[in-house]
Amino acid sequence: MTEADKKIIRECLTNLLSRREHSQSELLMKLQARDLDPRLSRQLVEEFAERGWQSDARFAASFARQRFAKGQGEMRIRAELRQRQVTDNLIELALVELEADWFEAAKALYQRKYTKPVTDFRERQKRARHLQYKGFTQEQIRYAMSRETDR
Repeated sequence: MTEADKKIIRECLTNLLSRREHSQSELLMKLQARDLDPRLSRQLVEEFAERGWQSDARFAASFARQRFAKGQGEMRIRAELRQRQVTDNLIELALVELEADWFEAAKALYQRKYTKPVTDFRERQKRARHLQYKGFTQEQIRYAMSRETDR
């Protein structure tokens, strides 16, 4: 645990955070992949968080905005944030700040992807599975698909 090790980890953290927001767990995984001292890495990541250079709340908000813009639903965004070990209260805060209308988002995605009306049961199931994969609830999927005549 030398000053040289600290400098390497600090530079690495600075480089990673200069590109985009990261969760603490992402940073630790990336430092671990570079075979850097795990205890020192955790200490420096916490130091960066204390100074405000890293924030899981900022990461969650940014991540939720990006994924929403890509057409992902609330369930998928939640799952991906949990996978990155963001706490449930920060996930909830990020989604509330997003102020998204998930029903209209599902409808917009559906109308963008599918221009022709549904032809049969199999095609309807395929489209519903796609929306489910994107992270929308069954209610949101029904809403999006029932509005085909509203185009």
